[in-house]
Amino acid sequence: MKRLLIFLCLLLAACTLDLKPVRMEDLRSDSITVSVEGEVEHPGTVQMNLYDTVDDLLNEVSLTEDADLTSLNRQMMLKDRDVIVIPEKHEKENPVVSVNNAGAEELTSLPGIGKSTAEKIIAYRTENGRFQTIEDLLNVSGIGEAKLEKIREFISL
Repeated sequence: MKRLLIFLCLLLAACTLDLKPVRMEDLRSDSITVSVEGEVEHPGTVQMNLYDTVDDLLNEVSLTEDADLTSLNRQMMLKDRDVIVIPEKHEKENPVVSVNNAGAEELTSLPGIGKSTAEKIIAYRTENGRFQTIEDLLNVSGIGEAKLEKIREFISL
């Protein structure tokens, strides 16, 4: 009797429910709201589709000339109420000089490197090939530990 009563209750509950199949189109039509700030012409909120990415958002907004997209993960999926900040490009105050590619003029822009030392760096890499490490500069006549430490933050390979 107990089982019959439970069956009837479940049958009655099932008859009163309005069960509809879920359509995938209905899920895709849902939208999310994302805030975009920083280097965009019109900061504010943007309506995006569910499952859109940062790349999709970038196609919807107008960026300024100073926008720097290098730090953004363009494949990241957006969520409702996300805030995406487009950073500004920052020019380096002291550009890095490649000791493997720089000419004499660029090398002399380094602190403590004159024309003579710049020519020695170029002569060394011509004779011995490209520098493999920054410390290889110690093999150049006129560059010691103190001078290397002075220019280390301004150079690269």
